[in-house]
Amino acid sequence: MPLPFPKNLEHGGFMKIRVESFATYRHYTRSLPEDKSMDVPEGTSVSQVLALLGVPEDAPKILLVNGRARSLETVLEEGDSLVFFPPLEGG
Repeated sequence: MPLPFPKNLEHGGFMKIRVESFATYRHYTRSLPEDKSMDVPEGTSVSQVLALLGVPEDAPKILLVNGRARSLETVLEEGDSLVFFPPLEGG
C-alpha cells in the first residue's frame, strides 16, 4: 500500500533527515547508512517516516525531533533529527 506523501512530490522536493532508534526498536534503523541519514519528500511527517521504516502504528513509542517531544503528525524539515524508542520502565 503506497504511503500518502505530500503533493509537492510532483516538483521533486526531497530533504535529508537523520533517524535514530534505541533499545528494542534499534532494528528499524539498522539498514540506514552509518550517519543514519534518510532522504524523504519535503513535507513528510514523523508517522510517514516510521511507516517507511516498518514501525507498527500501534507500537508504543517516545518521539523526539531535535531533542524535543513531538507527535506523529509533526512535519519534518531539512536537517531534522528524529529519535524514537519504546517507553522505558524500571527504577
